[in-house]
Amino acid sequence: MMSPILLLLVVASPVVIQAINITQIHALKALSGTNDANVYMTCNLIFFKNLVDYDMAENKCRDFKIGMGYTYVGTLATVNDEEKNTEIKTLLNLAYNKYTNKKNMWAADQWVWTGLRKTKNNYGFTHTTTYNTDDWEWATGENPVDFHMWMNKMPDQRKQKKHGIWYYQNQMRIDHSGQWDDTFTYKEHPYACDYKGKYILGMNFVTWHHAKKECNNAGLILGKVQNGNDLNELKRLFHVFLGSVNSTLTKFNSDNWLWLGGNDFGEEGVWHWTDGEALSEFYGMEWTRYMPDNADYIGTVGQQVLSIARWGQFDDSFDHTRKRRFVCQCPSTAGEVDESIGTGISLVGTVGTVYN
Repeated sequence: MMSPILLLLVVASPVVIQAINITQIHALKALSGTNDANVYMTCNLIFFKNLVDYDMAENKCRDFKIGMGYTYVGTLATVNDEEKNTEIKTLLNLAYNKYTNKKNMWAADQWVWTGLRKTKNNYGFTHTTTYNTDDWEWATGENPVDFHMWMNKMPDQRKQKKHGIWYYQNQMRIDHSGQWDDTFTYKEHPYACDYKGKYILGMNFVTWHHAKKECNNAGLILGKVQNGNDLNELKRLFHVFLGSVNSTLTKFNSDNWLWLGGNDFGEEGVWHWTDGEALSEFYGMEWTRYMPDNADYIGTVGQQVLSIARWGQFDDSFDHTRKRRFVCQCPSTAGEVDESIGTGISLVGTVGTVYN
């Protein structure tokens, strides 16, 4: 389990990455329910505040596969354009304050590991100081041909003997200003991994309408679950960041549920997502028992909004009275609907009343 989390966004599509702006930064910071976040998420990157050496950072990113499939190997962050560079330095500035004293500029928390490393001609600065893009490679296998932000006179490719072993400055790190530096693998810094998932968790316990507003303020919509892949990804995200099912909690405890964007405000029993798209059932979609029942709560409001449990069941609930965490969706990640059964799904309960 990883906690707590701060959750941010850089608006993105699978092809185009748009730069983050200050309005989004403030809106996305509001998605966090804590001030001591250890993990920072965007739609492109996931930033871990833990200070680790390069090898440890690389291994942890390899194991982070949410939204990528089990055969995919995760990677340290690929910062191959100005927008991604701005994004990663923004995350570093949110995680750690920048020291104004120059003697502290080399402190461990003033840098973040990325996936760029020197893979050729590793002899140290006594052999060559010429920067050749062919010698450097991102974890994805690309060379940094079109973009770099090296500090003045960097990379300098120094070498150092430590515990009888020669180390070379073959790994790249980025500082609060977005400048690049080459350094040794044993140095310890926070690190960022490439993130290819479609969801971002909102950690505040809020009503459905408040959750919708927080997602919208960040340029997002409340999450949509349209097929089995979406469902599995969301369950995995739930598990990694919020932990496994806690058997001591009651079924409808707020810790067990996340708000989604589904609602039937327009017509009772006909469900849509907040962007107007019809909610269609898919193979594997399971409602909790007797749901949706649209039970009246104290005779005043009905259950008109959708939530999902950490074990993957869906439920209709009260939009003004219940407070839960929520999930926002990254732009251009809606995906295709599996086994759709219509243009709008009429969901009418069978028997029983459960106030949830």
